[in-house]
Amino acid sequence: MALRMKPKPFVWVTVTFFFLLFFSCDKNAVDRPSPEIEVDQSDKEIEKIAENARRALPTFFRNLTRPEAGADNFFVKYPLSADDGGTEQVWLGNIHFKEGIYYGRLANMPKLQSGRKKNNLITFDPDKITDWMYIQNGKIIGGQSIKYLLEKIPENQRSEDQRKILLMFN
Repeated sequence: MALRMKPKPFVWVTVTFFFLLFFSCDKNAVDRPSPEIEVDQSDKEIEKIAENARRALPTFFRNLTRPEAGADNFFVKYPLSADDGGTEQVWLGNIHFKEGIYYGRLANMPKLQSGRKKNNLITFDPDKITDWMYIQNGKIIGGQSIKYLLEKIPENQRSEDQRKILLMFN
């Protein structure tokens, strides 16, 4: 899921469920367009989710470095500067720490940044993480921004994939 923040009162959220590719047998999932929804930039719930995610980072990093049985697919959501001066939220996977620097690989293709592609290695500041998630025994741990944004979509307008993802939350 990529979140675009502009200096306008609304932002466009591109719901990119890259992590579905890890669980889906449907190889066509890659070719599906990502739905976009408009979200108020000052959405207090998104701000609260980001604060809670940063507060719980020790739990995330503990599980990343010493995963329990059945835990894998660790990701953080991180803001990057977009070409238009706004911000695009991207998911980073392959998280690791070396010589005091955090690294991650772009897990989804940035839509608002030229020159960056899926799987590019980037450095990140953990104090700017806006969400995190991992999968444990088929359930999503964390990922509260995903859950929140999916729940904003009226139930009768959710795709089958979106319904499946919501079921993966505890």
